[in-house]
Parts: sequence; structure tokens; C-alpha cells
Amino acid sequence: MIKFGIVGTGQMAATMMEAFKHLPDVKVIAVSSESADRAKDFSLRFNIHKSYHSLSDLLNDPEIDAVYIANATESHASSTIQALKSGKSVLCEKPIATSEAESKLVETAAVKSGKLCMEAMWTHFLPAYQRLFELKLDNTLGEPIHLYADFGYPTNKESHPRLYSATSGSGVLLDRGVYPIALSLKLFGGVKQLASQVEFSEDGIDTHASLLLKHQNGCYSQLTVSIQSLLQNRAVLSFTEGNVSLEPPVIGAETVSIQTFHHSGSPNTNSNDLKFKLKQLLKQSSLLRRIKSKKNIGQREYYPYGVNQYLPMLNHFCALYRAGEKESDVMPLSFSSEVLRVVEQAKKLSKSSK
Repeated sequence: MIKFGIVGTGQMAATMMEAFKHLPDVKVIAVSSESADRAKDFSLRFNIHKSYHSLSDLLNDPEIDAVYIANATESHASSTIQALKSGKSVLCEKPIATSEAESKLVETAAVKSGKLCMEAMWTHFLPAYQRLFELKLDNTLGEPIHLYADFGYPTNKESHPRLYSATSGSGVLLDRGVYPIALSLKLFGGVKQLASQVEFSEDGIDTHASLLLKHQNGCYSQLTVSIQSLLQNRAVLSFTEGNVSLEPPVIGAETVSIQTFHHSGSPNTNSNDLKFKLKQLLKQSSLLRRIKSKKNIGQREYYPYGVNQYLPMLNHFCALYRAGEKESDVMPLSFSSEVLRVVEQAKKLSKSSK
């Protein structure tokens, strides 16, 4: 039995509680909040035995093996470091920090503590994402060349106040940009060159961002995130012989589409050729064009994540804990730092160009 403490009582903490209850050998025994009332209400809502008014009180509880940190984004790094120093293993909600420098401090604290520490980048553990990573490694579709990925839907200050607050943890890049950036780094590795266009509100909050990354292996990633508009919410990995798509919603994808391309040699454009004439006639039929467009959708594969989308990640973390591992091979802390480096560079480049 792994006994967890929950740090924070917001929407993400409540969401994760729904996932925790599906794990038979895991029990959430405590919750902490800066507000004693919120901690108490949360404990009653989810039948948690203990509620604490402060993080320190929760970390001093000897029954707790690991903590899930889901408080304010700007507090993630400091809370993670404090938990590691207290001898607790940590699963921290993304982003694990608000800067590369903060993330490096987390790395150092994790090594010194000898405890397991991982960022909760849950998408990489989904079966559909695992299928994408698998197809990238084999040669079925040729060599991977380009990634297109976006994630965005409109929000406002009333519905998502934390995104628009004047803190280091606000904005679209830290909230949504980390997902496609992490995907691009997972697929192609480190970044050699970066170009970005980031829109900032009057309060200096990044609300829309487009990034073009050239990776050290020569591949490219075209990424867009937004809290202003509804994007496609799709990811497409292009190869020399086809492409693979994570169908909407890309965050939480369960459907993978695979398209293949076969070279047919030089096209015959001789107007006297019977085959050429037949193709031209077929192009004039709206019905046949419609049939062809459906055929071009490609092969669709379904990879369900089960009863809860966060379970694959939680199972991974718990398996690491039971095995005595100190770090995830899927989400190492150095990887989290690299994602935040790209976020910082994107903001810096856009600000310097204005």
C-alpha cells in the first residue's frame, strides 16, 4: 500500500482524486491547503482521513510515502523541493517549475534526497501516444521529418483566472505549450534553432504562441497553442512515406490515423493516353471525388486508456516507487528542464523582437 498526501485543493487535485480511487493498492490519507477550511472541505468530499493547514504539517506526517503536488503553478518547484527534503517521493503536476533554473534546483534536490521525483506529464503514458512513439522508431513509414501539433481553445479571466493572474505561473505556454513542446522533444530530441511569435495581453500574459523548432537531428516541429481561439487540437508526425495523426482531442487522444504514400513514378500527362483520359473523367464526378477523399483519411486505430486518462501515468509512478527507482525513464527531470528552456526562449525571442 502506497500512502499519498495531496498538496492543493483545486480542480486538478479533485480530478486526480477520481483517478486515485481506481488504484487498489494506493490510498490518499491526507490533504493540505493554505486554507484550513478548504483542506477540511476537500477531505470530507473525498473521504480523506487527515487535513492540514500547511504543507509543512503534511510533510511531517510519518505515514505519508509520497505526495502529489497540485497547488499554484508558481509554487510547484518550491513545494517539490520541500517535499524531497522531507523524505517524500513526489509526483508534481506540470509544469514542475516556471523556469529552467527552478527545474534544475528540483533536479539537484531529487538527487540529494534519493527519492523518486517525476513531473506529471500524463499524455506520454497514454496508449495512443505510445503507438505514435512506436511508429516513429520503426521504418514502416520511412524517416520522420516534421511534427505539427496544436492545443488551444478560448478561455477568459472569469472561467480560468489563474491563466491570467499576474504571477510567474500564468500564461498559455506554461499551461498548454508544455504539451506540444514535450511531444516534439520526445520525438526529435534537443533544439538547435527556435523561432517564435507570442502574443501578450496588456497585462503581459502570453495568450497565443506559434513556435518553429529545428532540432539537432535536422527535423522540424511547428507548434501552436492558444487560450484565445479554438485550434485543431491535433498532432501530425510526417514521414517520407506517410504520416501519423493523434486525432482530436490531442490532449487525451485515443485515436491514431495512419496514412501511407506510394510513389507511382512519373505521371503520364499524354492526353491521348486512355488511362489519363479516364482519370480526368473520374475527377469530374463529385461522388467519386467524395469516395476518394474518404479513402485518403487512412487507417484508423483506437487505443483506449481505460476508465481514467491519468491511470497510465499513476500506474507508472507507483511501479517506479515499488521498484525503488529514483527517476522515470519516460519523464526524467532533465527532460522537464529542457521543455522549460524552450518555453523561456520562445518568450524571450518574441519580447526582444518587439
